[in-house]
Amino acid sequence: MRLLSRNAECLFWLARYLERVASLARIVEMQSSFGGYDRDRGWNWLLTLHTDEARFRERFEPAADTIIAFYLTDVANPGSIRSSTRWARENARALRPFIPLEMWAQLNVFHSMIERVNAEDIRLSQLPRTCAQIRAGCLAQIGIAESTLYRDEGYEFFKLGLMIERADQTSRLLDVKFAQNATTGASTDQSDDFVFWSTILRTAAAYQVFHRLEPAGADAQRVARFLVFNPSHPRAIGFCVRSMTDALEMLRRGFGLHTTNVCLEACEVLTEGLHTAARDPALHLRLHEFNDWVQQSLIGLTAEIDNAFFRKRMPALAAESTDAPIGSKSPPDVAPVSQSQKQTQTQTQDQKQS
Repeated sequence: MRLLSRNAECLFWLARYLERVASLARIVEMQSSFGGYDRDRGWNWLLTLHTDEARFRERFEPAADTIIAFYLTDVANPGSIRSSTRWARENARALRPFIPLEMWAQLNVFHSMIERVNAEDIRLSQLPRTCAQIRAGCLAQIGIAESTLYRDEGYEFFKLGLMIERADQTSRLLDVKFAQNATTGASTDQSDDFVFWSTILRTAAAYQVFHRLEPAGADAQRVARFLVFNPSHPRAIGFCVRSMTDALEMLRRGFGLHTTNVCLEACEVLTEGLHTAARDPALHLRLHEFNDWVQQSLIGLTAEIDNAFFRKRMPALAAESTDAPIGSKSPPDVAPVSQSQKQTQTQTQDQKQS
């Protein structure tokens, strides 16, 4: 029996939301460890990083406690950890006859834990522990999926969503310095710079392997090149793009889904762009522009996947169901975009959410 397109879409978005939750928890934990609890400007860069300034200021005055709550527990923010976890569970609910019991049980445990997070849990003294618990819950969910999901088309869509979101989140993590400088001003202290890039590595779970491969130490150029181009680290953008290509090739060759061709072309553009950037000795000086290009390319790839598999329906599957997939009700993609494209994406997101 072939996979329904609505199930493929739900698996795709389930993976994306889980990875999104884990990555946001990593970034918040990094700020709580590296930046402290500055109620004036120390946390404002999170809003810049996610282009959420306007949305946030409609309801709140900038302060550390309100920004933390906005990204962890605010259900009115579609990009918050609580909202993303709820959407992950809704996609999994639609997959109940399809996914293993272990996946559903673990997601319910994780969802209940997120729903219990309260104001005390997100105070600075408790925030690192809370974020660590959230990351552990996401890793457990993804690990169970890797161990139990049947290796049919559904697994490839789960993998595809996971890697697209992970590449986006790694580019976002590498853009933290730009967001901080745009908000608080550039730091000239080289020791602060070393600590910052070391913290970025820890946040990306790459600290030990980086120092094993790069004994010269952490600086902007080395860290950026490692997290962009390393072919063996699972959070590096290059690794993620290769995994996306492999998933699409498996859908085309292994399962006969020839609508993957346009999506594969989008992956080829990403791959060529990475090869070009690898030859740029001053990439770390243009990292913000590069990250913006990566994020826009991933948004374009997501649109091609949506058109190829979810909106038009896979030809062999269209006759099996006429119901709209729950994935079509997914909340906005909150990947940061350039200011010039922010308004256009916001309009598209509103249409998707309605």
